[in-house]
Amino acid sequence: MKLSLENAVLPDSVEAQIEAKIGEIKLTMPFLVGLTATDHKQLNILGRKSTQFVQRAVESVRQNPELAPSYLDLEVLERNYALYNNLLTILEPVQQLERLISDTMMVAGNLAYKDALVYYNSVKRAAISNVPGAEAVSENLKIRFAHTNRIKVPVTNPEASGEGKV
Repeated sequence: MKLSLENAVLPDSVEAQIEAKIGEIKLTMPFLVGLTATDHKQLNILGRKSTQFVQRAVESVRQNPELAPSYLDLEVLERNYALYNNLLTILEPVQQLERLISDTMMVAGNLAYKDALVYYNSVKRAAISNVPGAEAVSENLKIRFAHTNRIKVPVTNPEASGEGKV
């Protein structure tokens, strides 16, 4: 797999335009809701089967309004279901765009990291050769690769030491 972003740049002006357009999109949908993880767990998620169930229920209420409870508002049901379907139509291309941005970001980060490693290895060689200033740069960069010492708690096994036996 050849990963290349040859000549790829995202100027600040283009980034600002994109952010402005995203802001415009958000403004056109002032009803959007942000949920917590707890909220997500409490809500029913519509998969294919549930979506079909809701569709059939909407059609059934239209055809058999006498069977619907008096507190069920068909207009609200239809509006919520229509909103769900409209958002579903928008969601797919947005998810595709998110995936493209995420993948491109991953490639750009990977390429930058590889180039940074090339530089770091060059600096390490320069430090070994006593090139002036290289040691300080090497020390600053090697922090990324420092091993953290984890506190090892000795595991006591009463049976292994014979203390647990009666």
